[in-house]
Amino acid sequence: MAAPAVRARDKDSLAEFLGWFSLALGTAQVTAPRLMCELVGARGEGMSRTVMRAMGVREIVQGVGILTRPRPTAWLWSRVAGDCLDLSLLGLTAAENPDRRGRAMLAMGDVLAVTVPDVYESLHLSRKRGEPRAAMLVRKAVTINRPRHEVQEAWMAATDLRRKVDEAGAFVSFSDAPGNRGTELAVELLYAPPAGDLGAAVQKLTGSDLPTQLGDDLRRLKQQLETGEIVRSDSTPDGHVPASYLRQRPAQPLAESMR
Repeated sequence: MAAPAVRARDKDSLAEFLGWFSLALGTAQVTAPRLMCELVGARGEGMSRTVMRAMGVREIVQGVGILTRPRPTAWLWSRVAGDCLDLSLLGLTAAENPDRRGRAMLAMGDVLAVTVPDVYESLHLSRKRGEPRAAMLVRKAVTINRPRHEVQEAWMAATDLRRKVDEAGAFVSFSDAPGNRGTELAVELLYAPPAGDLGAAVQKLTGSDLPTQLGDDLRRLKQQLETGEIVRSDSTPDGHVPASYLRQRPAQPLAESMR
């Protein structure tokens, strides 16, 4: 099987950050409009909270659009337009609340600080041409302290793992590890989760994303070959599932009845 071609995503880390920033800011504006009004110098009364919630809904929609699209050019430009609208509203807030003008001016400075990367990233994506590229190259590798032929035989015997790799269209390679440390087993695949970065985050939290699963599977294969058994942690028996970390607690002394 040929190795997958390296494809650089159209959406870089800056665009991804702006998407998550929109979601976080919008959530705060929708759930705590009065507090957000107070922070920007508004009174938090009457129509101000409604306007703040509407701005929050706009931010959430923009964030979802940026995170789910492979080349979210229009969504980034919508953030630029939203920044201009926010600056206008903050200017009006400063004029109507002279005793709180300092807060409004500080908020305007914050908006301007975000407008710069918004404009930069919008221009960057606008220069992209051709079909949007959503997939990114993921490489999972493990060094196993065993000769190559033993690793290859164990790989052929791992039916479920090979089926998972084949279904993903991944490329598998075996090479001698440097320093006579055994064999490096590597799996490369093009990963394009549904719903883009938003879907990837959900899969990551639930442990259902393929890269995390492959990483755990390769570690288990390494343990099986090197020690003859698979070591499982009581805290993470199913591998690296971030959502399960929430149920963990610090170690505690045994109860009196068990001493």
